[in-house]
Amino acid sequence: MSLRLARGLKIAVPLAVGLVGSGLLALVVVGNADAGPACEVATAAAPDFESAPFAFDPEARAQAFVQAMADDDFATAYDMLALEQLGRTELCEADLEGFWRGITADHPALIAIERFSPLAYEAASDHVRVVLRLSLNGNGQSQESTRDAYVSINLTPDGRIGWFSYMAVLADLGPAPESPSPPYARPSSFEESQVTIGQAPWELIGTLTVPMGPGPFPAVVILGANGDFARETPNRWDRDLAQGLATHGVASLRFNERSVALALAAARQPTFTVAEEYVDDALAAIKQLRLSPRVDPARIYLLGASIASFAMPRVASLDQELVGLIFVSPSGGHVWDSPWRIQQEQAKVDRNVTEGEKRVIEVLKARAAAIEAIATGDGSADSLGVRIGYHLDLADYQPENVARYLPAPMLVIFGDRVGVTPIEDAEAWLGSLRWRRDAAFRVYKGRVHGLFDVRQASPPALRSVGHVDEEVIIDIAAWIEGGWPHKSCGEADAYYEGCRGG
Repeated sequence: MSLRLARGLKIAVPLAVGLVGSGLLALVVVGNADAGPACEVATAAAPDFESAPFAFDPEARAQAFVQAMADDDFATAYDMLALEQLGRTELCEADLEGFWRGITADHPALIAIERFSPLAYEAASDHVRVVLRLSLNGNGQSQESTRDAYVSINLTPDGRIGWFSYMAVLADLGPAPESPSPPYARPSSFEESQVTIGQAPWELIGTLTVPMGPGPFPAVVILGANGDFARETPNRWDRDLAQGLATHGVASLRFNERSVALALAAARQPTFTVAEEYVDDALAAIKQLRLSPRVDPARIYLLGASIASFAMPRVASLDQELVGLIFVSPSGGHVWDSPWRIQQEQAKVDRNVTEGEKRVIEVLKARAAAIEAIATGDGSADSLGVRIGYHLDLADYQPENVARYLPAPMLVIFGDRVGVTPIEDAEAWLGSLRWRRDAAFRVYKGRVHGLFDVRQASPPALRSVGHVDEEVIIDIAAWIEGGWPHKSCGEADAYYEGCRGG
């Protein structure tokens, strides 16, 4: 089948500097007219993979990179780059001067640098992500002229800068907004408590949400998308689902995966695979949920969004007592293809794919091809500068193909708004499972990745408070109770109404 996707606005799409020179930010190259640009006198850092991975303080390293630019010490900043990971052949192509001038336009004075969100280990890229908030003041003027800039910096295992992006510039917004519970959640209808998942040294703190009453209630283990985006927005996707479902009589257990909750410890492991990233902790959470009072141990479901859903078929293969799987905007295909396909999807939003965006896509495609070659035994990891074990473990794994043969019933839901979820992922999942009578599907019109209702949202999305659409909560609860949907899938419109395969 083929779905026609709704078009949306480009909201909070990162500007990947060193890769992108798009219309989101005008970059101005500056340098010393006598000595030439700083990039011409710097030497890109050489990798040293003999040392232990991430044997440094990522936050301090990221701050040093930003501080060097703030001090006009661009030679030092250039010297920190992992050039091969930025898709460049020469340092000058990264244009750090232009990147910095874009951030500090009209507010050149840097007041403070602070970490904005928890560290996150991105296993697929073998990077630790640090998001910094920069407080800028316009020429030392009054506090009213202060502006915050948000910069995301990814560090390689040997401390080099493997990616950096200008996430948003937000003027005069003050403190970050609080994250309220969704309006459809009724606090009087459920209670929440903390539980410990797993064993030392990988103990995680989870939140158990149980409806009021004697039960026993059906229950869901919720796997969020990279720690709910590592708390980089005020939105709490997993919290909305948990409290919304509890209002409809479904218990849940949610937690941050170890790549966020224990990011540095995870990153410093000699090997790190999807088992350590999601599978082991998901199995521990399922076990914990089965032992919880007022939870029906025979009615445990697994729910995952985005990249977390990628691991769900692995989990379900190891625990075949699960009675259902719920995939929200699931990733499909090979894991190494996701970055370029997501970038390609983002570029489509305004119907104008710029030359800068095309270049990013081509760089990411080339990187995916190199990883695939290594994973299939036809290449060397030395030139990529990453530990390849994560990808070798997934060389023969495509989640939609594994899910096809699992015994548990499945619900697969997507939003159709262009911007994050590649249409290829949706079509792969629908094509793989639509022959199954116990597979249910729905596509939500005008909804984005994670199925947030963003009809009223406006830039800057980094601070925009939103919630998972209530309709999504109602549908998931109805499917768990076995009452939805009744219609068989046929034409594309049936997927928008909710339908069953077969």
